[in-house]
Amino acid sequence: MVYSSKVGDYKFPGGGVNAGETHEYALARELLEECGATLMGVDGELGAIIEYDHAKEVEFDVFKMTSSYYFCRVGDGFVRQTLDEYEHDLGFQAVWIDIRDAIEANKSLLSLHIAPAWLKREIVALEYIRQITI
Repeated sequence: MVYSSKVGDYKFPGGGVNAGETHEYALARELLEECGATLMGVDGELGAIIEYDHAKEVEFDVFKMTSSYYFCRVGDGFVRQTLDEYEHDLGFQAVWIDIRDAIEANKSLLSLHIAPAWLKREIVALEYIRQITI
């Protein structure tokens, strides 16, 4: 997972799919950028979470984001992350953590004003994974 040393939350590596990219290529790119991990293979799709919100742009009424989750394998060892400025500012670090600990840590941040926008989505995904794997 990606841990924010500034906020204290745990999130899955991810981001947008660029024009011309497949989901698998975007997954490999985001794993490498945010975790320094090499994607060795995708073993299937876990599912997706669709979120709706008010659009920030005046020409749109609704913002819709689909976050896809995959079962994947990563290589041994890590290389240096290539973080965006906001990711660097949040102190993103690649970590292995027990799923129960990640859920507990994220839930403890829900009432804080600094909670990132992705926090609820990641809790839902983590709880689903815990439910189907434990």
